Amino acid sequence: MKSFLFGLGIGTAVGLLVAPQEGSKTRMEWGQKLRDYFQDPTQRNLEQTRAEVEMESEEVAEVLNTAKRDELMSVPGIGKATAKRIIRHRPYDSEEEVLQEGVLPEKTLERVKEELLDKGEEKAS
Repeated sequence: MKSFLFGLGIGTAVGLLVAPQEGSKTRMEWGQKLRDYFQDPTQRNLEQTRAEVEMESEEVAEVLNTAKRDELMSVPGIGKATAKRIIRHRPYDSEEEVLQEGVLPEKTLERVKEELLDKGEEKAS
């Protein structure tokens, strides 16, 4: 049994760590359990947030893959030439792909989210 002192920034917590004296793998596992226990709650939700962002990215790609030319042109900043470019480069896997290929600038992609994605969700509700 070992005692430890764990600093939390404002104050400290004193406790006991019960772990075997030998075996670095076991110590690492205990260390990971302690880090998980004292982890910031916002970090706990990080995986969930990443999944939500990924899902939104795929939804944007789906909207761009299925939207008709007139729907695309209803978004401010998208004219005939841009709508044609969007259609020509289909299919998209994510919004990052749209940005990397230079199909749309980021500002216009944000408008697509506001106009097409958000309105589509409102209709579904």
